[in-house]
Order: sequence, then structure tokens, then C-alpha cells
Amino acid sequence: MIEKGVKSSNRIRTALLFVTITLFLVISTIFFISINYFEVINTRISKLIELTNYKDAHYENALSEFLDAENNFRKYSVNLDTAYYNAYIKHIYQLDKKIEDIINQYRLDTSGTPLDPSAVISFNRYLIIESKLDEIQSLTPLSNSTDQDHDTSILVQPPSTSNLSMDIDKVVKAPQNKNKSLLNKLFRKAEEPVVDKEAIKLYNQNLRNFSNTNYKRFNAFKNSYEILRKSERKLLSNHFTILYSIYQVLLEIDELQIIRQKMLLHDQHEDLLKQSEKIAWQTILCLIFIFILISIMIYYQFRNRFYQKQLVQEQRYAAKLASEKSDILAEISHEIRTPINSLIGIIDLLKKRSNIYSEKEQLFLDSAYSNISNTSRTINDILNLSKIDYSAKPELSDFDIEELALDVFTIHESQAELKKIELEVAVEEDTPTIIHSDELKVRQILTNLISNGIKYTMYGKVTCFIRINELNNLHIKVIDTGLGIPANMQPNIFKKYFTKSNESKLSNGIGLGLYITERIVKQLQGTITFTSKENIGTTFSVEIPIPKAKKKIKSTVEYKSLSEYPNELTWLLVDDNVLNILYLKQFFQTFKHVKAATNGLEALEILKTFVPNIIITDINMPIMTGDEFLVYARQIPTLNDTKIIATSSDYEQIRELEIKRNTFFDNVIIKPFNEKDIVKTINQTLYGDKESSI
Repeated sequence: MIEKGVKSSNRIRTALLFVTITLFLVISTIFFISINYFEVINTRISKLIELTNYKDAHYENALSEFLDAENNFRKYSVNLDTAYYNAYIKHIYQLDKKIEDIINQYRLDTSGTPLDPSAVISFNRYLIIESKLDEIQSLTPLSNSTDQDHDTSILVQPPSTSNLSMDIDKVVKAPQNKNKSLLNKLFRKAEEPVVDKEAIKLYNQNLRNFSNTNYKRFNAFKNSYEILRKSERKLLSNHFTILYSIYQVLLEIDELQIIRQKMLLHDQHEDLLKQSEKIAWQTILCLIFIFILISIMIYYQFRNRFYQKQLVQEQRYAAKLASEKSDILAEISHEIRTPINSLIGIIDLLKKRSNIYSEKEQLFLDSAYSNISNTSRTINDILNLSKIDYSAKPELSDFDIEELALDVFTIHESQAELKKIELEVAVEEDTPTIIHSDELKVRQILTNLISNGIKYTMYGKVTCFIRINELNNLHIKVIDTGLGIPANMQPNIFKKYFTKSNESKLSNGIGLGLYITERIVKQLQGTITFTSKENIGTTFSVEIPIPKAKKKIKSTVEYKSLSEYPNELTWLLVDDNVLNILYLKQFFQTFKHVKAATNGLEALEILKTFVPNIIITDINMPIMTGDEFLVYARQIPTLNDTKIIATSSDYEQIRELEIKRNTFFDNVIIKPFNEKDIVKTINQTLYGDKESSI
């Protein structure tokens, strides 16, 4: 049924896809045709605009010349200035020339195709204007009549009036009495002047003679001037009449041009309407096709929603299975890791008593420790695989990379000795070793690369170099003299479940180490590269960006074993696994006050009468877990100075629980651990890290 449903869905999707593509091509074709029509319409609109703003340049120039001529002639008719008349004649000649050019152009146009009726009428009107201009040019020049007028005024000059001026000295005479006394001269009145009557009589006679003569001449001048003015008015009237008739003809030509322009506009408008009708039909077709496409999309959306609902249901079911799987894995992780960690710890304790074992027994212990450690790492890889791709943000802290490298070296030392391989872990001299990064992830990178090198090296050496390079990045290089990686396999070595050998995966691992290593390096925003030659060896290089590293300063209080701590320290060990409790108690044999509990609730009962300096508790326990116990313990006032340390094989689980409870442990010990790990954690918890900047 499911296969039939899938096949039916595939057929429907194929059909819908075919129809959609076909409709898309049709709409695209109509679209491009519409674009072509739009270009045609745009051209038509441009022509309409040109026709609306069209002005016949020849006509406009002729009209301008005519208006200039008329203007100059009107000015001349007012003040009879010959300069205006000459300008008027000049414009008439220019107008005549332009009209002649227009007529010649019309004749050229008729040689190819016949003119339309309006053009023929315009041509005839220009011929009329040409004849009118000939009439103006054939008229008697007005300048001659004005010259004659000026000449007559010169001939009929009035008589000179120079004889009419009277000399006052001749008319007025001084008194004749010259002999008067001094008193008369001082007190006399002003004497009356004596008038010469003869002189006045002579002046009046001359004035009468001048008036009689001048009157006759003035009458003659007046008659001549009126004759000239009548002739001039007649000429002016003729000019104005002809100019007016020319103006009327120009107006007729302008009207003809407007009529012709309207006809052309009407034709263009009809063409636009036809093109618009085509575009309207194309638009309707496009809308129909688009409606079909929308219907297909709606149908597909409803069908897709149906399958989406089914997918959501399947997804929820898968999420539920994944949650159950995660819970099961967590239980498996606790149930498997706890005894394995205990076994590793116990074997580690037995190894320290090397003086009571023979060489063969010591070899057995080393082999058991190595195999159990490899099994623990494999289990960790399997259990961490499900969350490696979705891991939370790195937990950054300050730690000593040199100490971390030596711890990893110690764990793998026995494995290398069993294969008689030399193992070397070196940190560059004079380099700061306190770095700020995710300690657990860096540990896992070192562990996976060194373990991988030992696994594929039959003889020779595995070397791990650690340094802070010139870019202030953590640089890790692991070199082995092993089998190497064939060229055809190199592109696949970081793939999940990929192994070099075709033999049983049980003997060569399950192909997760390098995959997980690459994922961790990417989470730390670093890079991993390698070079390899078959039967020569392989070199892996990891570069991780870190803040500025610091140099370590030795603490004034530094303990290397638990026996060095003061005996007065009190301890509470909380773990549901009896083997783990026995293992922990082996480390605290030298202390007087050490108590143990199998769960959190039991530990709270002990705390009612016992206040320890340090509590070491497991996380996964029945009745009351370690994180629940932490919440209650932090509420007890007598435990304000007590340090609570968690033990777990899953560091991220502890951090998630701390955030969830909003209560934090003082420190964490990651399983598997040994005495050195416990001492290191307690040193950090009680005395803190001491380092300085470079």
C-alpha cells in the first residue's frame, strides 16, 4: 500500500511538474510577445507626443520674418524713420526667399509621391503669399516720397528774420542835461529814459512787410505738403492691405497644419487602440494560465499538507523513540561505564603494587588495563556518537595542556609497551602551558589520535608534539611510523564507520575515532589535516584557536598524592556502586574521618551529624540523584565551607543538570579516573589554579 501510494504521488508530481513547465513556457511566450507590443505602443506614443508638439520649422521661420517685417513697418508708419523702412524691406526680401524655399520643397516632394489635399492647399497658399510679396516689392518705395517731402520743406524756406531784431541802444537815448549841482546828483530821482520813435516806426514797418511775404510762402508750402501726405497715405494703405492679406493666408496655412495634425493623431490613436486590444486579450490569457497555476499550487499544497501531517506524526513517533533511546543509552552508559571505570581503577591500583607480581603477571595486568581502556573508549564513542553532531557549546576553562598530555601518555603507555612501540609526548620548551579551551574535548582529540597511531603501528614510534604556534593557536601534531593510508582511502578516513583494514571491525575498531575527532575539532573552530605514505607512516596536524596562553606558576601548596594532605580533612563518598566505593576508599585509607553513602537521601541523613570538608558524589543514583542531593546540600548552613565534587563519565550531562537546577558543583572528576586525577581536582578546588600571563 505504501509503495502504491508513493508511486501514485510520484506520478501526480510528475504530471503537475509537466503542466507547470508547459504553462510557464506559454506565459513566458505571451509575456515576450506583450513586451514587443509594448515597444510598438511606446513608439506610437512617442509619435503622438511628437505630433502634439510638432511645429513646421519652415512655416515658423516664415511667420517670424513676416511678424518682424510688419513690426518694422508699423514703427515706420508712426515716426517715418527710414531705418525702420529699410529693416522692413530687408525682412520682406528674407520672407520672399523663405517662401520660395518652401515652394521648391513642395515641388520636390510632389516629384516622388503626390501630396495629400491639405498639403496641396498649403502649397497654393504659399503661392498666393509669393504673389503678394511681389506686389509689395513692385510698389513705389515709401522712402522716395518722404525724401520729396523733405526737399519741399527746404525749397519753401521762410524769409530770414535777421532784419527784425531791434537794437535797444538805438531806441533808448540818455538825458542831455549834464550841468547839475552836487546836491541834485545826491538826492535826485531816477530819470525817465527817452524813447526813439523813429526807430520804433521803422521796426513796425519791417514787421508788416515780413508777415505779408511769409504768408504767401506758407500757403504754397502747405499745399505741397498736403499733396505729398495724400500720396504717402495711399502707399501706406496699400502696404498694410497686402500685409494683412499675407497674414490671413498664413493663418489659413496654420489651420491647415492643425487639421492635418489632428488627422495624423486620429490615425495613431486608432492604431494604439488596436494594439491595446491585443494586449488586453494577452493579459486575459495570462491571467487564465496564472489561475490554473495557482489552482495546481493550491492542490499540491493541500496534498503536501496531508503528507506533511503524516510526516509530523512519524517525526513525533521518531522523536519519542529517540527520547526513549536516549534514556536507554543513558541507563546503558551508567550501567556499563560504572563497572568498567571501577575495573580500570582497581587494575590501576594493582599495577602500583608491581613489586609483588612477577614479570608475567605484570604483563597480564598491563594487557587487562589496556584492553579495558580500549573497550571503555569504544563504548564512550558509541554512546557519544548520537550527540556529537548536536553537542552544546564548548565548556571553556583554564587547564594545563602539559599535564593533560602527560595523563594521556600514561593511559597509553602500557598499550605501547605491549606492542613494543616507543611512545613520546613532548611539549615545546619555554611555551606557556595554561590554555583556555574545552579540556574534555582536547583530551579526547589527543586520546583518539594517539590511540589511532598506536593501533596502526606495528613497530617504530608514535610521537605527539604540542606547542603554541606563532598565531597563538594550539598546535598538536601526532606522527607514527605505521602502515600509512593508501591514496585511494585518504578521502574517506573522516567518514563515519570507515576503517583502514577489511578485517574484522572488532580487531580494528568501528571507525568512529577520526570521525568524532574531526567533529570535535570543528566544534572548537579548529582545523585537522594529515599527510600519509603507505608503509611509511601518517602525520595528523590539529590547530585550534585559543586566547593568549599563560605560563604556569608553581603553587606554594602542591600535593602530588592524597597521603600528603592533612589527616584532619573529612570526606563523604556518595555512590550507588559498591565497587566504586571500595575503589575510592583505597585512596582515602590514610584519613581518619571518611564516610560513605549509596544515594543522596542517605548522604543527607549522614550530614545531619557529620560535616565533611569535601563531598565526592556520583550523579546517576537511585532514590536521590547527585544533582538533587546538591540542591538540598546547598541549603544546609553548616555546609557553606564544604566543597562538593561530582563524578561522572558524561561532562555535558553534569553541565545540563547544573543549568537545570541553577546550582553548581565546585568541581568535576571525569570517569575513569585515578589518584592523580583526584589529587589534581582537589588541588584546583581547595587552592585554585595559579598562573600568570606570558
